[in-house]
Amino acid sequence: MAVMDQYLWIAVVGTACGFVYAFGIGANDVANAFASTVSSKSLTLKQAVIVAGIFEFLGAILLGATVTSTIRSKIFDVNLYEDEPEIVLLGMMTSILASTLLLLGATFFGLPVSTTHTVVGAIMGFSICAKGFPSINWDVAIQIFISWVISPAVAGVIALAFFVPLRLFVLRHENAYQRAYLTFPIVLLIGVGIDLFYVLYKAGSNFNAAEALPLYVVLPASFGFGAVCGLLWLKPVGPFTMKRINARLDGTGKNNSTVHEVHEDDKPESAPETVPSVNIGHTGDSSEDEEEACDFDEEEDKKVNFDEEEGGVTAGIPLRATPEQEDSDREGDDDAQEGEPKTTKRKSLLHQMSSKFVENTYGQDLHSQSMHENPEAASIWEAGEVFDPHAEQLFTYVQVFTACLNSFAHGANDVSNAIAPISAIIAIYQTGELSSKAPVQKWILAYGGIGIVLGLLLYGYKVMKSLGFKVTILSPSRGACAELAASLFVVTASFLGIPVSSTQCIVGAVAGVGVAGGRKNVQWLFLLRVCVGWVGVFFAAVVVSAGIFSFVAFSPSLAAPM
Repeated sequence: MAVMDQYLWIAVVGTACGFVYAFGIGANDVANAFASTVSSKSLTLKQAVIVAGIFEFLGAILLGATVTSTIRSKIFDVNLYEDEPEIVLLGMMTSILASTLLLLGATFFGLPVSTTHTVVGAIMGFSICAKGFPSINWDVAIQIFISWVISPAVAGVIALAFFVPLRLFVLRHENAYQRAYLTFPIVLLIGVGIDLFYVLYKAGSNFNAAEALPLYVVLPASFGFGAVCGLLWLKPVGPFTMKRINARLDGTGKNNSTVHEVHEDDKPESAPETVPSVNIGHTGDSSEDEEEACDFDEEEDKKVNFDEEEGGVTAGIPLRATPEQEDSDREGDDDAQEGEPKTTKRKSLLHQMSSKFVENTYGQDLHSQSMHENPEAASIWEAGEVFDPHAEQLFTYVQVFTACLNSFAHGANDVSNAIAPISAIIAIYQTGELSSKAPVQKWILAYGGIGIVLGLLLYGYKVMKSLGFKVTILSPSRGACAELAASLFVVTASFLGIPVSSTQCIVGAVAGVGVAGGRKNVQWLFLLRVCVGWVGVFFAAVVVSAGIFSFVAFSPSLAAPM
């Protein structure tokens, strides 16, 4: 039974805005996590949506926090609102609304921003408006300001330290394929160990059972499992994977050469010496001219045969039909339309709608779009160093695996942070009391998880194009190093209690990998635009949240005398 029935509208509006906010998190935050994986061709956009849909949802349901700091007592002083819980109820609703507007706006312009810092700024805005500047814990704000510089810089240095020796000793070596195979266990040890440590330490800390696990148990268990994965790669998994890569890459080349040889052998011994007029102006080998002439003749024959069957064109030249033919054709069309079942029309309409949906969401070619939208990015990708394709194919597997683990960890942790304001609204509405901790129901976790997946599916391509294609060139090896560097820094910062943004870390890591190719290998102006966006969105969240809160809380009411 709800205690604060008069504020039902706040609970309804806040919960609805929370779903849209989760949608924005999927379109921006989760898109950041998968941008390097999609741009390096380790996963397609459709596959990334599927992976995120599975692991984000499972992480939210299976490892989602049962208890979370819904009031975010570290941001403002909760004691100031003990007698006025309705102020916090309204403030959380306006914070979600302001964060949603700014997050969707940043996503529209393709700016990867920190969703956590956005909602923190919004909560600070309503508290400043309600109780003044002394109500804010400014130590948290200062840590956020410092992280804008420290997070991307340190993550970029780590990524550079990973990629430079990998490029020098593995990717540029004559036997890069074999060296990549032998390097893989080390990459698995680091990647799996770090990501598993992230899940056990950060996500598991919200469970009562996991709280009893000390660090000396979590650390060896995480990296021990990473070592087991490395050993499994050496014996059964690695050789099988290499066979698949060899069959895919080498088999394609053999097929192309075979087809070319068949065309050469099947050529008639007495090829015509004359060339049709369509090939006038073509210079080159005579055999190539003859092949093109034959191909052109075959296409013309097919076109003539097709047109003759239709009865409207002969030899590629349209002819005017007689009145009798037009009448018969019109009658035939009417009969066909009358005889066509309605179910076929519905299926055709649904097929067109689904095709349109795919073309505008996960079916887009992000690479070609990005290169068309940003010529500087196209020049960087064109001039970028290309490594052995077999070795790069090996790195697609580690990148997919780390992307799955990162997605699972994100669903277990950040989904809880995303629905924290919703939990605060529902808890205050039901109990009428403030509490620094409140239980989070499973349906709320699923609610946020669904919103995140839909955001990535419908709108994630915007940020993916920015971070994945327009900062620097990315390949599976580069993307794997960037993801490992960002994960390492996030885990270390979480262990030390330093508030950092995973978005800022992955942006810095991608830029660090690009610096390895030279100063001109990174779009610095575009990167500066992204960094300015972090600052602008944070302060905009403070102002917009304060403005909405002031408008709702302090406007004259018809229900009360002025």
